[in-house]
Amino acid sequence: MTSCRRLAVVLSMLVAQGAVASDVKVLVDQVGYDPAAIKQAIVKGEASGQPFQVVDADTGKVALQGMLSSSGKVAHWGDEYAIADFSSVHAPGHYYVELPGHDARSWTFDVQDNVLERNTLSNVVYYFKGQRSTGLIDKADTHLAHPDRSPGTLDIRGGWYDATGDYGIHLSHQNPTNYFNTQQLPLAAWSLLRTWQQLEARNDKNFNEYNRRLLDEGLFGADFLVRDKRPNGSFYQSIDAPGPGKLPQDRRIGDPNWKTQIKLNPGDHTEHVEQPARGPHAFEASFRAGGGMAIAALAVAASTGVDGDFTAKDYLKAAEDAYRFLDANNRELTFDHKDNITDDYCALIAAVELYRATHDETWRKAADARAERLMARLISHDGHRDYWRADDGTRPFFHPSDAGLPVVALVEYAGIADVRRAAKVRDTVKRSLASELAVTNDVNNPFGVARQLVRGGDGKVRTAFFFPHDTEAAPWWQGENARIASLAAAARLAAPLYAGDAAFQKRLQAYAWNQLHWILGRNPFDSSMLMASGHRNAPYMFFDSYAYTNAPGAIINGITSGLTDEEGIAFDLGYAQTGKDEDWRWTEQWLPHDAWYLFAISLPHD
Repeated sequence: MTSCRRLAVVLSMLVAQGAVASDVKVLVDQVGYDPAAIKQAIVKGEASGQPFQVVDADTGKVALQGMLSSSGKVAHWGDEYAIADFSSVHAPGHYYVELPGHDARSWTFDVQDNVLERNTLSNVVYYFKGQRSTGLIDKADTHLAHPDRSPGTLDIRGGWYDATGDYGIHLSHQNPTNYFNTQQLPLAAWSLLRTWQQLEARNDKNFNEYNRRLLDEGLFGADFLVRDKRPNGSFYQSIDAPGPGKLPQDRRIGDPNWKTQIKLNPGDHTEHVEQPARGPHAFEASFRAGGGMAIAALAVAASTGVDGDFTAKDYLKAAEDAYRFLDANNRELTFDHKDNITDDYCALIAAVELYRATHDETWRKAADARAERLMARLISHDGHRDYWRADDGTRPFFHPSDAGLPVVALVEYAGIADVRRAAKVRDTVKRSLASELAVTNDVNNPFGVARQLVRGGDGKVRTAFFFPHDTEAAPWWQGENARIASLAAAARLAAPLYAGDAAFQKRLQAYAWNQLHWILGRNPFDSSMLMASGHRNAPYMFFDSYAYTNAPGAIINGITSGLTDEEGIAFDLGYAQTGKDEDWRWTEQWLPHDAWYLFAISLPHD
């Protein structure tokens, strides 16, 4: 009997006997799949080796029948998983996947060209516009006090609120940790403008109105950065939120650099100690603390040739002046007074964008130097192959939001490098991405969600699904939708470099899709984490209240390891379960998630 006939017999028996109810779930990307992409549903529960079918939701006709392949358990997640591959379904349409033997079916989804651009990009751009600082808070930001208490006020209006529960405007966070600076508002401005460039290059009339809005929003971010630029210096790093119950006029320029950390011994708790501001630039951003990405965003804005509140010449002048200042003074603005990998990739992308805007060899030489420093950080040590070292030793680079940025910066650099250096970039990037693929696949991982090489508070290096709870950033840890979206962007951006290696390109595209699928519902919680897209959007409940409500188009922080088990998994536990202010870890929206997602979906994905 052929496999097709055996499948037909099994299905007919199931129909005759009636479906068996169970707690099996069929997990899919709740938005959809591109026709030519690999398409898989993940089945949660004991169903391996059983039949599935893909059904046209509009006609009820079966488009494909198949058998589930076994996957097994994942870490300490507690469930069995199986895979339903339906990659051969290419016809555009509206579908669902069902298991006849379990009375289980997925949410409906589309198979459609440019499925994510068509169905999510508009909401994401509207989200940024909805996050604009406006009204009384924006008015207060037109006359902020100088942080050094000198006479007069500063006009730093504009920008985007950072997160659901944070009306502050931040270039970066996590300065006291040295290695975990997150790129925030400047990344959003850069992403909006680079997305505009990518979609313009695709020359698809369907994107015309999207592009109008992307350019408008990106220039809005650039205008803020010009105002935020300190004369003869860098950029003010933060404008603090008023805080609960406080008035907008309580706004002030914040200074994360006032805090440093003392780590007593490996494994001990971390103490935050207030320190006096150091010198006249203590409130300003280093390369790693948002300064590099701010320069990059301004240089891209200048490259558009379009004026916002400021002119293209203003954008370029602010970018060039800031780079020159940081090139001479960056170490003064860092805690350990030396550059690390974060400074390298942020300075590199800044120099690349300056060269693109000016074609001045000064900036290409600056990019050459930073690229060499960055590429020298790809090492193998203690059985771990081709990973990025964060420091001058062997500490692995891992990051809660920008893990893909070293590769993104290098691929962007390859476009301006000479032939010899471009070849070196291709080799370095391939080794790095091959290592990412290997780490992701070194354990059972049916979702294909990106794993990482991490170092915990005890100093031990291991591979893991999620950001550890006990790093120097503790007690700060959260879901990592920005991290995995940045890796999706890195894989997609790099893929065209390997035109002679179709198999590697295919692996990169599949890896990128897996990260986006996870965000859009193909995860163990059957929850789309892009608000207003898909189903089971998890609301942000602040101390069990809805005082702060997520906006449509926002991507929430996401899934983490278990509260007390690093090999476990957790999501949206809620105040009633934890008794603590933990909800933000999973369900608060944050600019970097949307910034990386937006750029990732704009990139070629054939």
